[in-house]
Amino acid sequence: MTEHTVGVVGASGYLGGELLRLLLTHPSLKLKQAISQGHAGENLDQVCPWLSDGHAIVLEKDPSSLDVDLAFLALPQGEALRWTPELLARGTRVVDLGPDYRLKDAEAYARTYGREHSDQDGLEHAVYGLTEANREAIASAKLVANPGCYPTATLLALLPLARAGLLPPHVVVDAKSGTSGAGSSPTPATHHPQAGASVNPYGGGQHRHGPEIRQALSELSGSAPTEPVTQVTFVPHLVPVVRGLLCTIYAPGVDEAGFGAWSSTLQGSYASSPFVRFGAVPRLPWAVGSNRCYLATELAPPSGVVYSAIDNLVKGGAGQAIQNANLMLGLPETTGLPLGGLGP
Repeated sequence: MTEHTVGVVGASGYLGGELLRLLLTHPSLKLKQAISQGHAGENLDQVCPWLSDGHAIVLEKDPSSLDVDLAFLALPQGEALRWTPELLARGTRVVDLGPDYRLKDAEAYARTYGREHSDQDGLEHAVYGLTEANREAIASAKLVANPGCYPTATLLALLPLARAGLLPPHVVVDAKSGTSGAGSSPTPATHHPQAGASVNPYGGGQHRHGPEIRQALSELSGSAPTEPVTQVTFVPHLVPVVRGLLCTIYAPGVDEAGFGAWSSTLQGSYASSPFVRFGAVPRLPWAVGSNRCYLATELAPPSGVVYSAIDNLVKGGAGQAIQNANLMLGLPETTGLPLGGLGP
């Protein structure tokens, strides 16, 4: 199998560390460089001693030193805008795990993230990386915008139903994630003594993933941007676990006949997708450590319910990024990615 060189920018964060863990055992993607401004000059096994073969990588400081076939950018909002144009200009493919290329409208980006978008060309050419919904476009892309963790779980549950015309005018997404989803820098809301014995809603109707969910649901379902397929109320919560994400999605007004169509549609839509499994109501440990999304449906009159569970750091981040990179480099999408989770 052909070997391709890759680099990781932002190697010391949670997503960067998860990328390194998966890449170091990948049979076709060779980790050549890792960038971490805070740990430049240190061996990877000093910073991440749990990683295999970490002694072979010395962390670098400057992303402009990257000389690889594909770069993963695991950076805070705004940082990918500094490096993506340069990388693309020299022929390096890019998978951006941050939010800088997810929203196609520069004005929507400015409203959501409080800063102007400085790479309009990249914004126009970026492909949204929800793999199961966008395989063909991803395979030919030079720049892929990896979805957020909450949008990944939500969209995998809703898109097949939207495409089949089975969604009511309004759905409610009650989403709960482990605290690693908030990043490695502690805040008063995410520091474990604050979050470890509580369930905290955050962002509410203004959460930055709301516009991403609404945009992708319209675009990937084939609806015109001015005619959203359905209205989405999205409310995320932090729960006292480190990893894992569960969305409970309520669709009022779905009767028994409509609910039967839900189950058959979801099962049929993902019959050939190795990373999506439809069946029993999922538990978070099934998904933790894997690149799978577990889906289930339930009738709870007067609503239909869809459950969607993923590992926020794998299918919701690093795993999906590698799944996309596999397609971009002509590899089977499952290459180097774990199917099974860690728990019962």
